[in-house]
Amino acid sequence: MSRLEIFPDELFLNLFSYIPPTDLYHIWHGLNCRFRAILRSVRISFDLNENTDENTRALNYFSKQIVFIHLRILYKSLDFKQYPNLCSLIIDTKLTKKQLDSIQPINLPCLKRLTFSKWSKDEEILNEIIFNRYSSNKQNFSSLKVYHLPFIPSYFISNTSNLSHIQTMIFDRVTPYDIDLILSLQPILRRLKVTIVRWVADETIPQISIINKNYQHKHLIHLHTTMNTCNKLDDLYPLLSHIPCLRYLYIACDSLTINDFKQLAFELLTRLPCLERFNCSFKQTYIENIEKLHCMSPLFRHMKCRKVEWSGGWHYYCVTTRNA
Repeated sequence: MSRLEIFPDELFLNLFSYIPPTDLYHIWHGLNCRFRAILRSVRISFDLNENTDENTRALNYFSKQIVFIHLRILYKSLDFKQYPNLCSLIIDTKLTKKQLDSIQPINLPCLKRLTFSKWSKDEEILNEIIFNRYSSNKQNFSSLKVYHLPFIPSYFISNTSNLSHIQTMIFDRVTPYDIDLILSLQPILRRLKVTIVRWVADETIPQISIINKNYQHKHLIHLHTTMNTCNKLDDLYPLLSHIPCLRYLYIACDSLTINDFKQLAFELLTRLPCLERFNCSFKQTYIENIEKLHCMSPLFRHMKCRKVEWSGGWHYYCVTTRNA
């Protein structure tokens, strides 16, 4: 028996979780029967940034063990039907019609997280395949809990029943009016992460009519928001009135003043009675006496003013709750 053989299976299971799948297949699976058996118990994650024969062979060998795929490049030979235990799928590239067709509950019954980092007219087919408004409950992705898109797609309004089981939604670019739409149409949503964008100071942006503008969302407990707007945090405050059960809030914004912090402390106190944790990152913000912020609200007690160095000698100040 070699020295390698004396180690327990549990150690190799842990070790193999850090080794790329292609190396597991080409180096370890041919050693002996014991290592082949251990490899069959490893949960495999694939980060596909190359279309190679080595990747294809490893994908085929581990097909029933793959739980995560991050597809970064066009990979026409990839067939999602071969991965019935896939739990998380991140797509950064265009898919073929066949690949789009294969993203269905019957093929991916374990899928819990679906991410599309890009969206174009070519993916309109996806609207009818994944969230078909005419599909039955048995055809819906009932296992899907996290849905991540660049922005709100056109089918969102008319097809909310097929999205109602999703607990976490992430959108990379939305308007303040989109937030109202999401919350009013997704009453059991638990977590929401968004970047709110608005650089028009007036009301020229068209608003979508909401039947009940005084809705109260009773299930949202976690909100992570980045404010990329012309009026700092002003677009956030009306939203807070609709989520009184919120327990965790993260806000990122730029260039706040001491008066902005006073307003924020007041809004959090009056609009979010259940809030337990608050984290923030306010770049381009300098507060000389940080104790003033600590006295405004118990939620501000972990705030620090940090100097962030850039290359070339540049720097900026940031008020944050992060330790590093």
